[in-house]
Amino acid sequence: MKKANRYYKYGDYHNAVKYYHRAANLKKGNVKVTYMLGLAYLAGDNKTEALKYLETVYKLDPKVDADMEYHLGLAYQYHNRFDEAIAAFKRYKDRHRKRTFIADHKIDQCMLGDSLIRHSAGIEVRNAGMNINSPYNDYTPLIFDNGQSLIFTSNRAGSTGGLRLSDGSYYEDIYISHRDGNDWDKPQKIGSGINLKYHDAAASISPDGKTLFLYYEKGGGDIYTSKFENNEWTTPEPLSKHINSVFWETAASITADGKTIYFTSNRPGGIGDLDIYRSELDENGEWGPAQNLGPTINTPASEDAPFIHPDGKTLYFGSTGHLGMGGSDIFYSQLVDGKFQEPVNMGYPINTVFNDNYFVITPDRKEAYYTSLRSGGTGMADIYYANMDVPEPIKQEPAITEEIIAELPVSPKELIADAGDPEPMLDDNTEEATTKYYDEGFMQLQKDLGVVTVLRGKVIDATTAKPLFAKLKLMNNETNILVAEVDSDPETGEFELVIPHGGNYGVSTSKIGYLFNSINFNLPAFHDYQEVDTHVLLQKAKVGSKVILKNIFFDTGKADLRTESLAELDRIKELLLDNGSLQVQINGHTDNVGNAVYNKILSKKRAQAVVDYLVARGIPGGRLFAKGFGEERPLVSNDDEKDGREINRRTEIEIIGMGESLAVNE
Repeated sequence: MKKANRYYKYGDYHNAVKYYHRAANLKKGNVKVTYMLGLAYLAGDNKTEALKYLETVYKLDPKVDADMEYHLGLAYQYHNRFDEAIAAFKRYKDRHRKRTFIADHKIDQCMLGDSLIRHSAGIEVRNAGMNINSPYNDYTPLIFDNGQSLIFTSNRAGSTGGLRLSDGSYYEDIYISHRDGNDWDKPQKIGSGINLKYHDAAASISPDGKTLFLYYEKGGGDIYTSKFENNEWTTPEPLSKHINSVFWETAASITADGKTIYFTSNRPGGIGDLDIYRSELDENGEWGPAQNLGPTINTPASEDAPFIHPDGKTLYFGSTGHLGMGGSDIFYSQLVDGKFQEPVNMGYPINTVFNDNYFVITPDRKEAYYTSLRSGGTGMADIYYANMDVPEPIKQEPAITEEIIAELPVSPKELIADAGDPEPMLDDNTEEATTKYYDEGFMQLQKDLGVVTVLRGKVIDATTAKPLFAKLKLMNNETNILVAEVDSDPETGEFELVIPHGGNYGVSTSKIGYLFNSINFNLPAFHDYQEVDTHVLLQKAKVGSKVILKNIFFDTGKADLRTESLAELDRIKELLLDNGSLQVQINGHTDNVGNAVYNKILSKKRAQAVVDYLVARGIPGGRLFAKGFGEERPLVSNDDEKDGREINRRTEIEIIGMGESLAVNE
């Protein structure tokens, strides 16, 4: 048992399963051993084996572990038994009221999975066969030569680097196979100049099949290219510094015209663990600075394996952050007017509850290849073929019905307990949001139907960009009620908030020694579900620091504070009470609509209204000043409403003194 626990602790689930089986034979009927055997299967490659052990344990001792029902829910999910999975997640949530997010997320996956399977696209998916797949991991298929040639990666026996002593697996090599009638011939290593001693993987191939993009482990993980010249592949060369960095670059895909490359990296400044970036070829033939594709594509989790279709407008990629069936799902997004649209889940049977990734499709969109860890394969990860019966993947919109679903449940981050620790290794400890997603017996509107906005991001120092441990509060501005409160991660500064729709909400972020930051969300009841990613910048409290008060509201042309402003006003009051030497100036600004003199008077009146409110609640008037700037200091051009005038109409708080001489902003 000790040896099994050690293997489990260090992630060697194959050996953990072996030794838990031995322990189970020695201790027949031992609930703890059976439970750990189920967890080892659940964490390893053969996840579907976990259910029979976890079901047995649950019947014998449902309280064997605090996370028993969560793990049972996962095991049901891996069998597509979504109703039973949801029931288990709901029981878990009922017992762990402060651990709701993961349960809610798993329920969302189950609900979506059930819908996608019931409304599956007319696509035939089958294993690429024994000639391509092995008992080991086979992945990153690259199809070219008019569908007649296939390059892929495998860590099968006989690799150039041999066996890794650290985990008992083989180093990766790159293989090539050619179509032989309706099948593929026996794969061959692509060449000694390509396959090196350590990990090397195929990342992508140019549409003309002449340039191969490779991942090499050396250098921390970089992208290289090799050209097919004189019937052989040239010595790989690394891409430029704008693509490769001291961090991890894993995959790349180039447009048909060779002028744009999409690649993945975990470099600092991104949105999640692994982000997709884009670089353009300049007039000198060099790759320009990388640009993050932004929060429409990237999430705080990982986006990987980008594949840009030869049309230059359709981007396929894998994601663990966008809502899927479980694990990694494959999505696509269309480039419209220079901006990628909201990603669309490729649906079932392309996606499953297992990890699905590395999707490539032929130019005519009739055939696709990708990698999946689904059950029923020849080994671990296998390569699959999809006969695309439809020219474009179908986006399935879940239907709202009166269908009764018995014992509907919910849960948060994937939890796997340490072998010796009954408590979860990950725990977000967030308060339950006030939105109730499900009533017993009936399915209600849920996130993917437009019930919430998920706000994710990082809190960082505005000057140093270092992550900060701070407190975030979600207030309903209309009722002045605290909806949720979370802390950012002490090490990464990351946070997540779920904002229910149907109201005006303010998100404030505060930390001792800093000015608070505020964000506003005005969300109609039937607003689409959305995920918003942001960096919250906090400025240290010092003379000259100022912040826009995004939750201060006035009626058009008036200086009367609306009731939705009370929560923000009270935040200012608390800031001044907590920092007794602080002296501040409230700055009022308008856009350029109307008379300039009137605008300046109005802006001063609005600033004074804030000061008057604070004085009436006990803040000494000598610490408060009001200044109206009218339209004199726009932040952006007033030519546009949404991106111009609306931004320029603002109220600010600025620190002008800290118990010393004042620095009144004129």
